[in-house]
Amino acid sequence: FSQVFSTMVFSFSQRKALSIIPHITGALSVIGSLSILYDILKDRSRKLHRPYYRILLGMSFFDVFASASLGMSTLPIPKGTEGVYGAMGTTRTCAAQGFFIQLMLVSPFYNLMLAWYYLLLGKNKPLSEEAIASKYEKYMHAFAMIPVLFAVMGLPLTLYNSADLWCWIAAYPPTCKNKDGTHGPDWPCERGENAWLFRWTFFYAPLWFIIATITVMMIMLTRLIRREERQVIEMQKHSRVLQRPDSEFEGDLRREQHVQMRIP
Repeated sequence: FSQVFSTMVFSFSQRKALSIIPHITGALSVIGSLSILYDILKDRSRKLHRPYYRILLGMSFFDVFASASLGMSTLPIPKGTEGVYGAMGTTRTCAAQGFFIQLMLVSPFYNLMLAWYYLLLGKNKPLSEEAIASKYEKYMHAFAMIPVLFAVMGLPLTLYNSADLWCWIAAYPPTCKNKDGTHGPDWPCERGENAWLFRWTFFYAPLWFIIATITVMMIMLTRLIRREERQVIEMQKHSRVLQRPDSEFEGDLRREQHVQMRIP
């Protein structure tokens, strides 16, 4: 738990590749997030009146910072860190990168709010977008800001240190006694003590909670939609029976009268 994994087990060429690849993927992610922001803002007079686009705007805004920080890869890691290719930073640059990477958790929180938004629109007594905006949206944005609090708390706790591929919640030095069940040397951590615990508290536990909650919400929404589809199908069948064309009734009546006239 003290590190994601150690790059020391890789060759120099592998460490170099692991350092360079995030520059490319991070840049692509930034471009994607910026394109979403541009698409919303260029038509803001129409789109920003809807809660959906305001939630998407908040998600994409924080994605830009998280993706850019991940794209920096090993550059902000303190220069001279053993086993890390391309480290050129300081403790401060490392802490800054770790802070913005921690903000990556805002995106899943906003995803949860989107799931809630869809559930409110699709429930038995659906709400209008105006009602969602007035009653629930402020709580949606406030809830999505919880990871910002986690990220800020990591600064005075000195949690952001080298995690080999980037700076994030990690102990320094990596082999310090971290009370995580590992068998390292018996010396205290200079920074990031109990980093494994804060990783679970500030990231992994909230993330798994969100995944589970979104899954439940999507199952509920799917069941609601299927039930409505069945109701529509039944109404259509019933409507066909009740809306039999008058010409058919008139034809039946004429045939019946014709038969009666022929009977002596």
